[in-house]
Amino acid sequence: MTMRRNYGVIAIVAGLIWLLIQAQSMDGRSYTEPGNIFAYFWPMLFVLPIGVFFHVAYLYKRSRAAAGMLIPGGILVVSGLTCQVAMLFDAWGTMWPGFLLAVAFGLLEFYLFGFRLFWLLLPVFVLGSCAIIFFSLLSLGAIASFNSLQGLTACFVILGGLLVLLMKRSGGDHDKF
Repeated sequence: MTMRRNYGVIAIVAGLIWLLIQAQSMDGRSYTEPGNIFAYFWPMLFVLPIGVFFHVAYLYKRSRAAAGMLIPGGILVVSGLTCQVAMLFDAWGTMWPGFLLAVAFGLLEFYLFGFRLFWLLLPVFVLGSCAIIFFSLLSLGAIASFNSLQGLTACFVILGGLLVLLMKRSGGDHDKF
């Protein structure tokens, strides 16, 4: 990785930690108390490992018939990530389109690694586009009501890190480690 990419990853991680600290200080909740670990991190403890298990089972078998395991695996992974973000930021009203995206993702994985039926892409595009439209509309409303300057600054740090990662490399950036 180049130094530029290292800085981008560091900026993204720092912005995410900053957002978590900001969310914790805004509502007074502590995510690290023993009782709250299960209350706030249940998707990461229970839902995500099952989804990862389905993916590992597919990778172990590697056949077209085993590709059916990618549908529930993709649905569980994306649903688990959706629930985890919603639990940490208490954003159930904003994150619900993630469940539409979960079904689209599971079906897309099945299309890519299993049976390439053209008609399988129809629900993928319908559900995926609905999820993107709803996410964008709900995110605009959440950003408009976001009145914390530190939270907004943390979002800009994350966006800056993503831009650094996605920018084309210039001619003078040859420092590989």
